[in-house]
Amino acid sequence: MVLSDDYKNIVKLRFQSQDKLNPDFLDNFYDAILKPDDFKDQIFLPFSLKEILYYLQKSHQEYLNIWFPKIEKISDIILDKEGTNELTLTLKSFLVNYFNELSNHINFEEKVLYNFVNKLTKGIYVESEKMFVLNHFLETHSHAVEDDLISIQKRLIIIDPKIESDKNFKELFNLLNLVHNDLKIHGAIEDEIFIDKIHQEINSQF
Repeated sequence: MVLSDDYKNIVKLRFQSQDKLNPDFLDNFYDAILKPDDFKDQIFLPFSLKEILYYLQKSHQEYLNIWFPKIEKISDIILDKEGTNELTLTLKSFLVNYFNELSNHINFEEKVLYNFVNKLTKGIYVESEKMFVLNHFLETHSHAVEDDLISIQKRLIIIDPKIESDKNFKELFNLLNLVHNDLKIHGAIEDEIFIDKIHQEINSQF
């Protein structure tokens, strides 16, 4: 897996407070994208609730407006080269369904959790809303969407093992793996840092 300078420069813009992005932080963050199981979420502790909300929202915008369109562009190149067959139909069908699933997942977070937190950062707090948002969100929230990006690669390789050596598929799989890892980190930040920051904000301000 390769983490390009393009990817690094774009994800860096998720951070509202650029002055907190010292070289050690960035190195740890980029390493985490390559190896998400080694991610130390404590590196996000210095960021405020508002800063983490900004990071998460910018991540959502990237997934939908930058990375997924790049994935679709590569898949179109593959379709032009391979033509319509089981391999390309499986890929295109997956991408359509995945984009819808990812969009729904993001919309749910934005409307339920992020909207609540945005109000908190503006000094607006409703106890009944907190109970619904946090309880309902934590009970129904899932990061399973990220694992689909690994599953589709395995399915495609089963259909045609030769694609592992194909330039376009290598580029596609590299990006799918990066987004998968990125989403995994995104979920860890939400579950381990963001939720705690929400409770701390409520306890200290309201």
